[in-house]
Amino acid sequence: MKKIFLVFGTLFLAFGTMQAQNCNRYINGDSLKTTPAYSIYREFFKKGLYDDAFPQWRNMYNNAPGFRKQTFMDGVIMYTSLIQKATDKTLRQNYIDTLFLVYNKQIQCHGEDEYVLGKKAIDLLKYGKNTDIPEALKALEKTLAITGDKAFPYYIQTYYKVLINQLGKDGITTEFAVNKYDELTAIIDKNISNPANKQLQAYKDVKVVLDDLYTTNFADKSDPADCAKLLEIYLKKYNANPNDLETIRTVYTKTKGCADSSTNVELLKKLNNLAPNYTYATRLANIYVKVKQYDSAIILYQNALARETDSIKKSDLNYYIAFMKYAKEDFPASRDFAKEAINCNAKNIRAYNLIATLYLSSGPLCGPGTGFQSQIVLWPAFDYFNKVIEIGGDDDVVAEAKKYIDDYTKYLPTKAEVVAKKLSVGGPYTVKCWINEETTVKVK
Repeated sequence: MKKIFLVFGTLFLAFGTMQAQNCNRYINGDSLKTTPAYSIYREFFKKGLYDDAFPQWRNMYNNAPGFRKQTFMDGVIMYTSLIQKATDKTLRQNYIDTLFLVYNKQIQCHGEDEYVLGKKAIDLLKYGKNTDIPEALKALEKTLAITGDKAFPYYIQTYYKVLINQLGKDGITTEFAVNKYDELTAIIDKNISNPANKQLQAYKDVKVVLDDLYTTNFADKSDPADCAKLLEIYLKKYNANPNDLETIRTVYTKTKGCADSSTNVELLKKLNNLAPNYTYATRLANIYVKVKQYDSAIILYQNALARETDSIKKSDLNYYIAFMKYAKEDFPASRDFAKEAINCNAKNIRAYNLIATLYLSSGPLCGPGTGFQSQIVLWPAFDYFNKVIEIGGDDDVVAEAKKYIDDYTKYLPTKAEVVAKKLSVGGPYTVKCWINEETTVKVK
């Protein structure tokens, strides 16, 4: 370490005059002196012999900084190595200061590019002070502007993390941060859409990070003031282009954390009209369900059902309609849609469970509420509950079915009551009333 200190320490003294020099391309204007000096240090550098490489590297840096950009790139690597190895605080800080002099000289002689700006920004964040953060942020922003759609995933992630940390400082507003999120996610999405992209997974990982930062700071807020601010930002975009589908979709997606706002509902309505699909229809219907506008929800489900080709989604839509009919106490219609849900997906245990619940609730409809005629509605109900248990797949629904069986077994007729009706336990029986379904005789 002593040798390194002495060799590199001379550089600290030389930088004051070095920075004032022009970006010479050759040592003393002589290419014959410059090329060997460059070649010598490069050979040592590539072997990791930085002490041996440094004298000629310094000669290149001092006297021919415009010869090769690689000179600076190598200098960054060597000084980074020294910083990492340094145990003396003063010496380490000297190395750090020199590192940034190298960056600045490279920019002076070779201009700004994504490499030097990005690397400098990362090192400012790693080795610099809090007062260096704005400069790092600016450098990263320039890097992203230069690279455009080919922006390096790590730079995207670092930039947005720093931006969020600086929120409210140096004129960085919520609106600015939200707009930057939109810009960066557009770049990420474009790269993710290309399955041949060599950095596909990196872009996917960065998307998760950015989405988390966005959600944590701007979306899914319970505070009405936060929702109001978010809506204000995005409504500017919407009002500027109110009939553009992609704009509407973006505004809706980014403000769905304020899902109960009238604005969000109107956006969802517009989306469902312009590009009707299962997702929009069900989300909008769910909003109507919350306020017990069941007829409006049913219309949305039925319209979606008429367009849908996927059997699973068709099953779900039929189930949703069935549930709405149940809420409206239209038991026969509810059962019809629940059975159609089963026809579309034989494993839709929610539909079986709903039919069982319909039958369970039919005691007062098929009898006086007590006695044999009200009790026997349990027989087909138990058939459907047992079907739920048999199919399984949803622990909550299965648990509900088991609990109903446990709770209502005591309301089954006794063996004596069945025999009095000239029936056999386990024998066939058709429950009339609106149910009109064949089952088997069951007792307590």
